[in-house]
Amino acid sequence: MDILIGILPALLWGVGPLIATKFGGKPIEQLLGTGYGQLVVGIVIYIFTRPAISFNEFLWPFLGGVAWAVAQYMQFSSFTKMNVSSAMPISTGLQLIEIPLCGVIFFGEWGSPLAKLIGFLSIALLILGTTCTSYVDKKVVRKKMDYKAGIPLLVIGSFGYTACSVFPRITNASGLVGLLPQTFGMMLGALIVAFILNGSETFGYLKSKVTMKSGIIGILGGLGTLAYLTSLKLNGVANAFPLTQMNVVVSTIGGLIILKEHKNKKEITFTVVGLLMIVISAILIGHLE
Repeated sequence: MDILIGILPALLWGVGPLIATKFGGKPIEQLLGTGYGQLVVGIVIYIFTRPAISFNEFLWPFLGGVAWAVAQYMQFSSFTKMNVSSAMPISTGLQLIEIPLCGVIFFGEWGSPLAKLIGFLSIALLILGTTCTSYVDKKVVRKKMDYKAGIPLLVIGSFGYTACSVFPRITNASGLVGLLPQTFGMMLGALIVAFILNGSETFGYLKSKVTMKSGIIGILGGLGTLAYLTSLKLNGVANAFPLTQMNVVVSTIGGLIILKEHKNKKEITFTVVGLLMIVISAILIGHLE
């Protein structure tokens, strides 16, 4: 059951990039709408559960939520430079390096030498898998993607996602305790990013059609966040996060089928091999103590 809870965020988060690309609009509209949906989920679940929340249990998930808003804006922006099936594996690979290392270094996870060996080998396999999924055959002529602009956005965003994943673990609070503070941070962070980048134009974006529709992304994401915060307590940072990164499977396949992002036979072969590596690695990591 712990592993199933750990995988659930991958499904809920994996559809977000697909929905955002389908809805279109500006990255800031997508971010604000996602923030709306996340906050709604946080408030509704809090009303029904009413968990006691201490100051520290509020502070760290809240700060993680603010960091998430910056990361999410960077990721949405990267989709304007690169397609989803190329951007998501890169984003995943960066986070797979940062977050499990934080779990091992700061929280003493993967305590035994054997667990560390299997864990790091699994991460290496995950990174290799995500690299395979983003393979591009240079012989194919297609719309050029701006990697020089897209990759820096993903790199900067990866640090925000790392903070979002690691900060709630500091208090070791349950998912129900951390959800409301984190969604408050997500919404406030989205507003801060919006007003810094767009000033008074933000008031128009707050109520635009795309922003309202993007609330669906946030609702699904909020449920994924609850599952992830629960998984942090059940599985630990070093195990919980890699399991969520199976969302690259959802995003990559969805990009090909739903968004119709073209890959030739050779690229599809690399993609399938890469996805299999990701699944195998996630299963191995999920069983580490």
